[in-house]
Amino acid sequence: MILALDSSTPWLSMALASSKEIFFHLTHYTQKDHSRWLIKHLSLLQKEFNWEEELEAVLVGLGPGSFTGVKIANIVAKGIAYSLEKPLGGFPTLEAIAHQVPTSLAQDYEILLPVIKHKRKEIFWMELQPWFQKSFPSPEIQAGSKEEMAKKYRNRKVLVITPWQEIADFLKGESLSVFPPQQSLPEALRLIELYWWRNNQVVISRENIFTLVPFYGSKVWG
Repeated sequence: MILALDSSTPWLSMALASSKEIFFHLTHYTQKDHSRWLIKHLSLLQKEFNWEEELEAVLVGLGPGSFTGVKIANIVAKGIAYSLEKPLGGFPTLEAIAHQVPTSLAQDYEILLPVIKHKRKEIFWMELQPWFQKSFPSPEIQAGSKEEMAKKYRNRKVLVITPWQEIADFLKGESLSVFPPQQSLPEALRLIELYWWRNNQVVISRENIFTLVPFYGSKVWG
């Protein structure tokens, strides 16, 4: 059984699953109230499932995104892993967003471009190959304005994946293909699926509790 958390964006997401069954999966828009809802959902899990004894590992979305949002899930994930003596691992939230695209559709594009909104008209994105789930480590996170991104990828066979409708509308207007925003949420369940995809390559360890560094705000490289 694996527990996954992500609060890097205005959407808070949690999942609890094994390789055979999904026990709990929730993603909802909280804006800035992540900590209250996160504790509330964890309390619900404690009442409904015997997950503490059966837990194998904890996964967390590493951002980038809101400084406070990224920090909340990472602190809670490290605290759970430490107190229960379980290994910890994480993936960029951008990869969780990109993993929403069906593989049958992804292979029609040269590059997948998951996008996260940040303050001051800045966005973050990654250049991912269609079968990125099989690769590790993750590509470099890039930052800039949506205008810069549009100019860089115009006339290329790319697919943008973002939950922000205004970003999707702008990039679509710049002739970039866009995956539906309502299907592009940063779901914690995708972190668990990525872990299964890369089970032989991902470093999940107790040491990560002390060394795993999220992508905080504009400091996209940790």
